[in-house]
Amino acid sequence: MIRVSSIIRQSVRCFDSLLGVRSISTSLIDISPEVQSALKCTPNRVVALESTIITHGMPYPENLDTALAVEDIVRQEGAIPATIAIMDGRIKVGLGAEQLHSLAKANRDETIKMSRRDMAYVVASGRQGGTTVAGTLLVANSVGIRMFATGGIGGVHRDFAQTMDISADLIELGRCPVTVVCSGVKSILDIPRTLEYLETNGVFVSTFGCENREFPAFYTRSSGSKAPYNLSDAMEAAKVLHVNRELGLLSGILIGVPIPEQCAMNRSEMDAAIEQALQKASKEGIQGKEVTPFILAAVSQLTKGKSLDANMALIKNNARVAAKIAVELDRLQNGNDKERVSISKQSSEPETISRTPLCIGGSVIDISLTVLEDSFELNGGTYHAEQYSSAGGVARNIAEAIYKMYGNVHLITAVGNDRNGEYIRQLLPKHCDSSIIKTNDYATCNFSLLHDRQGDCRIIVGDMNAIQAIDPKWIKKNRHLIQQSPLIIIDANISEAVMQTIFNECLRYNRPVFFEPTDMRIAAKPFIGDPALATSALQAIRFSSPNLEELRQLAKALKYPHPISATPMEAFQSVDELLGEVKPLGEFVGQIFDNLLVTLGKHGVAIFRRCSDTVPFFDPVTGSYQQPEPNQSVAQGRFYEAHVHPKIVNVSGAGDSFTSGFIVAAIAGMPEPVCVSVGLEAASCALLTRGAVADRYFDKTHPCWNAKPVGYKTF
Repeated sequence: MIRVSSIIRQSVRCFDSLLGVRSISTSLIDISPEVQSALKCTPNRVVALESTIITHGMPYPENLDTALAVEDIVRQEGAIPATIAIMDGRIKVGLGAEQLHSLAKANRDETIKMSRRDMAYVVASGRQGGTTVAGTLLVANSVGIRMFATGGIGGVHRDFAQTMDISADLIELGRCPVTVVCSGVKSILDIPRTLEYLETNGVFVSTFGCENREFPAFYTRSSGSKAPYNLSDAMEAAKVLHVNRELGLLSGILIGVPIPEQCAMNRSEMDAAIEQALQKASKEGIQGKEVTPFILAAVSQLTKGKSLDANMALIKNNARVAAKIAVELDRLQNGNDKERVSISKQSSEPETISRTPLCIGGSVIDISLTVLEDSFELNGGTYHAEQYSSAGGVARNIAEAIYKMYGNVHLITAVGNDRNGEYIRQLLPKHCDSSIIKTNDYATCNFSLLHDRQGDCRIIVGDMNAIQAIDPKWIKKNRHLIQQSPLIIIDANISEAVMQTIFNECLRYNRPVFFEPTDMRIAAKPFIGDPALATSALQAIRFSSPNLEELRQLAKALKYPHPISATPMEAFQSVDELLGEVKPLGEFVGQIFDNLLVTLGKHGVAIFRRCSDTVPFFDPVTGSYQQPEPNQSVAQGRFYEAHVHPKIVNVSGAGDSFTSGFIVAAIAGMPEPVCVSVGLEAASCALLTRGAVADRYFDKTHPCWNAKPVGYKTF
């Protein structure tokens, strides 16, 4: 028997052909590997995201922070984000972190706000464009994406009688079978006429979670107009989407999600600001597609930034709702109801883990002094030196470097409510502000570092009192970050009580800990003193990156059964002699941790694992940590030689940058040699800069992402 839905779909294709309706040629589209894989395996779980919000809707860096956070939220809910844009004349479906950075920082005068009418010109001229709702719908429909999250759609303009201005968003909604999840129609438009136009074009319009069917107006939860329907939850929405597809309907679906109540604007205040902005636009002769970004910017200024905060909040909320619906639709259409029930019984955590790592630990201001004389002694003498100040702190360094290389990170730390604290916060994504403690009890931590003429650090003294502001309550308050992250990186500066809380939470959510020993004097902190802390640490820590002295301290605390040498690293005559010292200690500690990374300064790094170097640390698809199945009785050592640098500016941040690069590649699902290669390249960048973190790193087009480091050997 031939199903009626099949006949309908065939008829639709014939009708499209008669009308000249065609999909965009695939030769003009670049689909990211992640999105391409998802479209083949679980197409219903792909969520399209527009890029005009990045190129024209928000200022930098809020546009970048929001874009990264939205993608992160989609992944947390078990779906795959696909941000759409045009770059260098190519239609991109699924952007990497470097591409999002490029779009966010692009000159707005040179970037085209792109709808259907603009697409041919932008592609033909090799230009760059941010896709509007209409442009995104067109591309999403062409590649088979059926779910789209955005802030708000365009509509019928208030002065329609004079301008005949109707947004192309409404036209595309009428002919693209794509579901758009948004916070309604932008409140600068004529909302009743917009709803009427959508009805004329056969677009299903509904609110989400609103029994009174009050259609939202972007910044405010109510527009004064009613939607025809309300969908109570993601499952009900998925059922409507499923039947809409089975019927073969050509039109789209619009789901209006009210902005979260705590983020909503006052309606009368908003209306007054919009009216003032409209008058300003008219006075300055702003017309066409420039009106909306002009009005949004003017309203943000008039509301002193409150509208921008509201805009950021609603797009994140819409992305979460869209992802939930996409996941439910996938389960419904693939008969996975049993899977949904079993997962909900096991845990409330996301099916696909976010790929955004979490760092916890110290943030400081480093005052670096480099002695300009050939030698010096700590004897009270006066020496000529050069001073340089920068942000530091192990956890903070790693977080900033990951942010610059990868595009997103979370950080739990503490700073003083002072200028130094403000400076540190500015170096990180804005969303990190919510997990950074601003304390009035202490000044921001600061260190004075004394370097010799070769750039080697000889002594560090500092004030670390502010770190005391991080307490177990703060960790528990932010436990959602632990639950969402694939890897939790901690430094040894935090207190034992805080460590215990972190380990407990990580064990609760089955999240691996990367322990950075930080300094030989505190490297063994988790393993000495409280037996309960040591037990939790041994269960939770899956990665550690000590240098030689820190490795010795770890081995001693973990009851290494043989004498431990105190020979300084520079005293070894050759690399082989040094590795001879490292090997027994690394094999011992490597039996306890899954993955031990011993940094050996200018020589390179030694990795100890009980598995092959081809085994990735994290699953390339789900992003979850893969505890290796041991194929060796002991942790085998593999040595990777460092790069040779003729001119080194500063060595103090190289280790942190290596760790950051290694982590970025690891959570991307890369095998061990590539992770080390990326880490060594990141360390090289840090060696050539005065601060602890390099000004610039590199993206995934760099050769280090495809090559095994020179000097690799097993020992």
